[in-house]
Amino acid sequence: MSGISPENSGKLKNSKSEKMSDVATANFLIEEIGGKRHVGDMLRTACKELRARFPHKSDPENQWTERRLRGWWNNESRVVKHFQMVELYMSAEQLREARKEHAEYRAKTALIRQMAELVSTHEVGG
Repeated sequence: MSGISPENSGKLKNSKSEKMSDVATANFLIEEIGGKRHVGDMLRTACKELRARFPHKSDPENQWTERRLRGWWNNESRVVKHFQMVELYMSAEQLREARKEHAEYRAKTALIRQMAELVSTHEVGG
């Protein structure tokens, strides 16, 4: 044997067992959806976005609530259902893509604006 007992095989050097939990992943995705801002604002924004995308009108028990998100954020709940994780992930990915497209749009319009200013300056000074 290599000297590592089975009970210590999953522990790190500092003797703390670290693993990614579903709640930690959910919190990361909530932060991606809600944006990096004050916690209350972030949770309200994320909840509003999730409700708009996934209303679950026929299933009130599974509707997105700010309380559910706050429960994960404050580690008051350890349960993240599969469909919730999927909806969080899909929302985060769609918003990430939309933010990327918006940044590209802003960069292009800024370049066009600069070119228009150069043309108008050249015509006036010409």
